Amino acid sequence: MLWQSTALAFAPFAVKTIRAEGLQRLDLGTVLAYLPVSVGDTVTPAMAQQSIEMLYKSGMFQDVTLLRDGGTLVVRVRERPLIADFEVKGNKAVGGDDLKKSLKEVGLVKGQLFKRDLLDALTTELHEQYYANGFYNVLITSKVENLPNNRVSIHIDVGEGTAAKIKSIHIIGNAAFPESTLLDQMKLKAKSRWKPFQRSDRYSRHTMVGDLESLNSWYMNRGYLKFDIPSVQVALTPDKKSVYLTLNVEEGPIYKVSGYRFTGDTILNTTFLDKIVTTHAGDRFSLKSATDSADAIESTLSDIGYAFAKVTPLPLVNEDKRTVAIDYEVKPGKRVYVRKIDFSGYNNTRDSTFRREMRQLEGAPYSKAAIERSRVRIARLPFVQNVSVNTAPVPGTDDQIDVNYGISQRQPGSISVGVGYSGYQGFIISAGITHTNFLGTGDTISLNAQNSIVERAISLSFTDPYFTDDGISQTASVFFRRDKGVIRFDSGFDTNMIGGDLVYGIPLSEFTSLRLGAGVSETAVTTFSTFASDEILNFVLRNGKKFGVYTLKTGIARDTRNRTFFATRGMLDQLTFDITGPGSDLKYYVAQLNHSQYIPLPAQFFINFNSTIGYINTYGGTNGVPPWLNFFAGGPGTVRGFKTGYLDPKDSNGFPFGGTFSTSAQTELVLPIPIISNNTTTRTGLFFDVGNVFARPGNFNFNELRQSVGIDIQWFTPIVGMLEVSFGYPIKSIHGDNRQYLQFQLGNGFGSN
Repeated sequence: MLWQSTALAFAPFAVKTIRAEGLQRLDLGTVLAYLPVSVGDTVTPAMAQQSIEMLYKSGMFQDVTLLRDGGTLVVRVRERPLIADFEVKGNKAVGGDDLKKSLKEVGLVKGQLFKRDLLDALTTELHEQYYANGFYNVLITSKVENLPNNRVSIHIDVGEGTAAKIKSIHIIGNAAFPESTLLDQMKLKAKSRWKPFQRSDRYSRHTMVGDLESLNSWYMNRGYLKFDIPSVQVALTPDKKSVYLTLNVEEGPIYKVSGYRFTGDTILNTTFLDKIVTTHAGDRFSLKSATDSADAIESTLSDIGYAFAKVTPLPLVNEDKRTVAIDYEVKPGKRVYVRKIDFSGYNNTRDSTFRREMRQLEGAPYSKAAIERSRVRIARLPFVQNVSVNTAPVPGTDDQIDVNYGISQRQPGSISVGVGYSGYQGFIISAGITHTNFLGTGDTISLNAQNSIVERAISLSFTDPYFTDDGISQTASVFFRRDKGVIRFDSGFDTNMIGGDLVYGIPLSEFTSLRLGAGVSETAVTTFSTFASDEILNFVLRNGKKFGVYTLKTGIARDTRNRTFFATRGMLDQLTFDITGPGSDLKYYVAQLNHSQYIPLPAQFFINFNSTIGYINTYGGTNGVPPWLNFFAGGPGTVRGFKTGYLDPKDSNGFPFGGTFSTSAQTELVLPIPIISNNTTTRTGLFFDVGNVFARPGNFNFNELRQSVGIDIQWFTPIVGMLEVSFGYPIKSIHGDNRQYLQFQLGNGFGSN
């Protein structure tokens, strides 16, 4: 007697034994685990039907038959084959890691049991995905190859063909805005002979949905509250290689704002809230403006402790007057306090080194702005690479929160011995020991030495960023430097300089600090009449050959950058003024103004703008500016593409001599690096440089400013610091300028004024 998936009339019998037939990899115990019948049970048609269903549901069998052999219940099965190999070939536009993840989730991977219905469903889904991406000529074939021992090898071959190109996009029903304006809001574009390599002319259903949302937002933010796109026609050519898109829109009337009000527990007074809201009576209704105003109110409340505040803009529409009244519903929730602040992910750094950067305090009301500012301050530490912040409610409370800063550190210490190159010093032999987190305190200690054909120098410096508890920093340094000339080693004179500085940084506000310090140095000049220029000889004749100076160092800076290395937003403005004091053999002053700005752009691009103006002059009887203090132009930091330091002016021998007035500006479009996410050590950009140096301010001539364009790569190395490589091409120069297209610079310089 045979029982399959339907119950047949039979005489029930008592099961004395159970036998399984057809097993290959499985054993009888596996069958019995899913079989609702045991020895001694009386089998009925209903129990037989239930047994078949349960064995099928196990997923391990593709065929199940129940037989009676006297008092024995025979379970005859055919096991599903095991997938020995699964391969998808030819899929480039669709698949990748997402496809592998999907295959694993449904069980179509090596080592799993094969189910034909899953393979059919996968093939259908692949077709749908290709169609959604415009590949209407895709050909997908699947092949199941039987192998010994009830195994199969599955192969899916994909012939993608080419994506359908958009021949035209037309919008019907628009009156308020021209079709060209609306098409600019869309990512999909019609094929253009002038843009043969564009990808935006490939039809994609996903991109189309996004474009429809963009059009809807465009109208909704301009008063068209009832805007609608009732239909979209996608017409394929017979060869399925081209698409014609037609969008039917209904603009509807314009709605204006009749007013707004605040409901709920606003916490803040109405006068203050009025300053936050950007939409007012008489304006066209804008969903974005209303949402932005609500977000701004939420952010303001979060800065005074209401971490979970919720503000919802509710539009109240008057159809007769075609106006919208906005009801800002404020639900501040409870005021939240920060219970604990933790730091994680760092090594060999004292907790206090990070904690002193906190603007959010434990036990104080939660402040979103203070927490973010604290994150930025940690990120600006020279030994920190990245910082993330996470907040978590304290279990069992509804008014406390914990804050954790996840810190990824750079290598704080480095010992380097190497050979570098500079555009004006030639090859440099250098050695140094630097630690930006000495003993985990955040202090910086540095001992460096270098030797080149132009310069021999050694310096030692120590910086304590928290010399006092309220944030006054102290930097002490000593140095010795011997220079052969100013730019060329054969300039006809040498200088030997020894000295030291003590400088304090005094915070005036969160972003502004005052620089105040003093320096002392002694300089000896040796001239060689055979090579020395008239300018050098005249300076020595008038002022002597040995000079001791005492310098007062002052300055003010405002720094809003998000990082000290490789910032992506913010500004740095610095004004410095150094002047030699009473008792100095040379009396001069140096003023410099530097400006850096980082402007974020869409798609992780941003603009970096740097400019500098410098001026030096003498007073009190000193005759002429010391040549070794002159400004120079050309090369990295001023105008790339020109040989370092070789722009005007020249001395009597025709060699670079520098000047007392300099100005330069660099504008750089920084490019995202596709294979690197959130990179804080490498940067690539396209630059435009302009600048020059002049003998004195009165000699400034706009027409003499040099200009160049090019590409620049910077890499912050853990061993030698900053490495910069640039290729610059001068676009404005004069006859006799020394061009140097490829330039690179390694590490930092030494010395002091």
